Amino acid sequence: MALTATGIGSGLDINTIVGVLVDAEKLPKEAVFDKTEKSIDAKVSAIGTLKSSLSTFQDALEKLKDGGSLNQRTVSTGESSYLTATADKTSQTGSYNIKVEQLAQQHKVAGINVADSSVPVGEGSLDLTVNGESFSVAVGATDSLEDIAESINSATDNVGVIATIITSDAGSRLVLSSTIEGTDSQIGVVANDTVGSGLDNMFGGANLSELQVAKNSIIHVDGQKLTSQTNEVKGAITGVTLNLTDADLNKTTLVKIDLDKDAVKDNVQGFVDAYNSLIDTIDKLSAYDVDKKEAAALQGDSMIRSIESQLRNMISSRVTVGSETVALYDIGIEADRYGKLSVDSDKLDTMIENNMSSIEGLFSTKDTGLASRLDTLVESYVKPITGLIDSRNNAYTNDIDRLDDQREAFTLRMEQLNARLMKQFNAMDLIVGKLNMQSSSIINGLNALPGVVRSQG
Repeated sequence: MALTATGIGSGLDINTIVGVLVDAEKLPKEAVFDKTEKSIDAKVSAIGTLKSSLSTFQDALEKLKDGGSLNQRTVSTGESSYLTATADKTSQTGSYNIKVEQLAQQHKVAGINVADSSVPVGEGSLDLTVNGESFSVAVGATDSLEDIAESINSATDNVGVIATIITSDAGSRLVLSSTIEGTDSQIGVVANDTVGSGLDNMFGGANLSELQVAKNSIIHVDGQKLTSQTNEVKGAITGVTLNLTDADLNKTTLVKIDLDKDAVKDNVQGFVDAYNSLIDTIDKLSAYDVDKKEAAALQGDSMIRSIESQLRNMISSRVTVGSETVALYDIGIEADRYGKLSVDSDKLDTMIENNMSSIEGLFSTKDTGLASRLDTLVESYVKPITGLIDSRNNAYTNDIDRLDDQREAFTLRMEQLNARLMKQFNAMDLIVGKLNMQSSSIINGLNALPGVVRSQG
């Protein structure tokens, strides 16, 4: 391999000279690339922060979109052991005296006892009926009570029967229970023998014993009697569900229903706090620091300006509720000159006490309610893939890709420039070297001529 050295002919440091010339063109451009990349990264981070803040605000809106979450009820049953109660927004505040006369019961029937539950009992099928609906299970010649119970419980068309084997001093027997209470859910059994009479002998006619009579629940609400198929009683009081746990006609449970004012205030305050937090984020991401002369990542960005403008327009709008229009100001929520919201507790308390329907309507009216419209706005930005923020992120990704391509192309140009300059300087070095050699040869020749007197230095 041939060995080459630069600068021998001219005495110049060609590597340093070429490096300085290349850097003079490369470094300013790389600084531009770095600044552009840093700017894009900052915008990607900022847009992620914005999306997170919008999603948090959307979570607060979910509680207000549903009137049931906003207009909640508290239910008290004291220390009653006879029932528990829950109420939805359709219930009215008030007190009710309730007596539980009888709990609903499931129907239970059983076949005869056998000494060994693992011994086959017959061959054929059992047809079971509950509340007019039927299903059938096949019984094989080798099937025991355990097998029959498994077939009943695993039947895909089972209409509400649970099979259990109970073992006592008298032996083991198959017990069939309805899955729900009430007289409508009584169990019917028809034994069909294809060989012998084993199934009929166990489950047919008088061989099928009733262990528990099906019963409906009976309650008295302010002296009015109500019968229900189950121990979960709905409709006795509008919007209230009673779950019965014990019965004693001589005992009275006072059920008291009130508006959950604290829940209303918490949800309203939660909305205000989430909105203010979102505005804080928007302000921070779009701010300009005059002292430092630094702009935030999204300062002047059209999208963030649009979000802020739409939010402020919506919270200042009025919503039609019945025959009136209601705005946030009417329920005690005010905006200051910076766009931040605050709650006038006294005004909100008055509205909760006297006009709860207006609060609910303001936020929860379908489609036109404030929570619904704000949620639709936010969703247009945070929706995966098709949302405006993801679209913006895609644009940033494309910008990064283009920047990477530009860096790669520029690096190649700098490599080519370096090679070209090295070639040119080496060529110059070679020429200078040859000229130096020629100069030395001429001087040596002149010095060798006769009569030439060399100067004494």
